[in-house]
Amino acid sequence: MNARRRPIVAIVLTLGILGSITACSQSDSDATPDSTPQVSTTVAPQISDGVLRLGLLLPQSGPGAELGEPLIEVVTEAINVVNDNGGFLGRDIEFVIRDEGNESATALAAIDDFISEFRIDALVGLMSSPIALSVLPRLVENKIGSCSPTATAIALASFPDNGLFVHTTPSDILASEAIALVIEQTGVVETSIAYPDDPFGRSFVAEVRRSLSVQGISIITEVAYETTTADFAPIAEQLTADPNRVITLIGDSESGGRLLNSLLDTQSLNKIIVNDALAPVDLSSNTNLDSDIRRGLVGVAVDAFAGADSMTDISLPAFSTAITDCINLLALAAISSESDFAEKFMARVPEVSRGGSACNFFEDCLALLQQSLNIDYNGVTGLLDLDPNGDPSRAQFVTFGFNDQGRSEFKERIIVFASP
Repeated sequence: MNARRRPIVAIVLTLGILGSITACSQSDSDATPDSTPQVSTTVAPQISDGVLRLGLLLPQSGPGAELGEPLIEVVTEAINVVNDNGGFLGRDIEFVIRDEGNESATALAAIDDFISEFRIDALVGLMSSPIALSVLPRLVENKIGSCSPTATAIALASFPDNGLFVHTTPSDILASEAIALVIEQTGVVETSIAYPDDPFGRSFVAEVRRSLSVQGISIITEVAYETTTADFAPIAEQLTADPNRVITLIGDSESGGRLLNSLLDTQSLNKIIVNDALAPVDLSSNTNLDSDIRRGLVGVAVDAFAGADSMTDISLPAFSTAITDCINLLALAAISSESDFAEKFMARVPEVSRGGSACNFFEDCLALLQQSLNIDYNGVTGLLDLDPNGDPSRAQFVTFGFNDQGRSEFKERIIVFASP
């Protein structure tokens, strides 16, 4: 296999791993957290001692370990780069690693340890959206900053984080823009939408509606389906009634995958656009997966390997760029603000990602700061640009299709910008 193609091909495998982190399904992204956060009765006092301390929270057990474990080395290397260049105010950044696990109780126990024992200033991790929503109240209460390289839930965009939370992977809001862009590129101006009738589906489709409106695409039919539906044939017949419409299918790999198979069973030639959670779906047993139908089936997913072609080691694990960006943003913001108080340096995080002299690597950005210049840290991808809320306003996505064996495969990369 060509080494330069390896990260691109691996994207569809990574989507399956990432989906497993969010408990059982993509629908959990905006679901009620699996355990109610316990509010601490005592908040740890904020002490400025000139040392920037980071907690690294990654899944080292459970289904997410395959994604989380390889990132530990990436983070260690990123922090070493910062420390080799003077660290924070001449002192090394300190960090400690704990297991996020696959449930909120494990993550909350780790965060209590971070707060009481290590007294961290900021957290890097929160790979799972449900866990992020569960533990952010504890972090915000204790005035601890946080940066996630993978959490994408729409609910995070409106979470009252007091400016203490940012993420470097585009949210599902920007993913809806990507889906609308792909639909617009088909040249068809009408679509039918199917989505799970749950918190994830309802919030996602609300963003898709808005994005489609911006692209001038009309929604003719909407179907909110129950994920427990045993027979999706009637819904598939309803969605394919007009072969001239694009079908937009939002779902998880289980129920969404069954509906996708039912759509193929109709043998309709509608173009079908699906979200990232459907990448792991196995269509190999579907006898209707002929070339014409397959050609009209396109998925949209965040590029977990964005920037990989620019990296020296292109075999780095998924989301290496995103988690490196978290480290660099926190370090540059702290250096810029000359403070290890999260409320001060987290306010600088969006600022150092936009509006100044462009730079892509920590050393280059540091040199600009040392010249008393404002910086625009764009990361390895050259695309990082956080809005005032700490959400990426542009990003790279990939499209995927399904091959002769019914397995997803990379098609192309696209750049998406947040609409006004």
